[in-house]
Amino acid sequence: MNQEEKNKFASFLGRSILKYHKKIKISFHPSEKLVQGKVESTGWADNKELRIATAGDVNVWLGVFVHETCHVDQGIERPEWTKQCEMGVGTIDEWLAGKKYSKTKIKQSITEVIELEWDCEWRSLFKIKSNKLPINIREYAQMANAYILGYHWTLKNRKWCKKSYSNEKIWKAMPTKLIPLSSALYPDKELIGAFDEP
Repeated sequence: MNQEEKNKFASFLGRSILKYHKKIKISFHPSEKLVQGKVESTGWADNKELRIATAGDVNVWLGVFVHETCHVDQGIERPEWTKQCEMGVGTIDEWLAGKKYSKTKIKQSITEVIELEWDCEWRSLFKIKSNKLPINIREYAQMANAYILGYHWTLKNRKWCKKSYSNEKIWKAMPTKLIPLSSALYPDKELIGAFDEP
């Protein structure tokens, strides 16, 4: 990161902390992962707190920070819709842990979560571009597409699709621009096929 990029990074981080600190608790953790229940992640946010693991590459955790602030924005701007989608997240978590739900309920929850995450990634890409953050926008979009489409693999396999963002071969097979919401909900077989690669 050159000095100009460092300045933009520091300015964005400072402005974000000032913007959100009265609404939620923000914490940065010098670890590679955060553990919440049985789930590991690089960051997460809800209506009370935003937490980010900062021991990894700064470009990675900065992207996660941007993403999580966009979830906070969703909750502020569209509270009822966000709450409904987050209930879908809870349903999927319970289903993955073994609780029985109808196929219809799980498909509905997957749809809600895809809509929530697609909207969040759209916001994230806008925020990255408008703040000229030192994040590779093409790769971010590829990883965002893989993350969103990974929910279809989760539905099919009843497992959390960790490989959507950890397997470079998968995310590099994705488009370099965020796919339309209709494609996120009803993806091409070719894109979904990337998840079946060994």
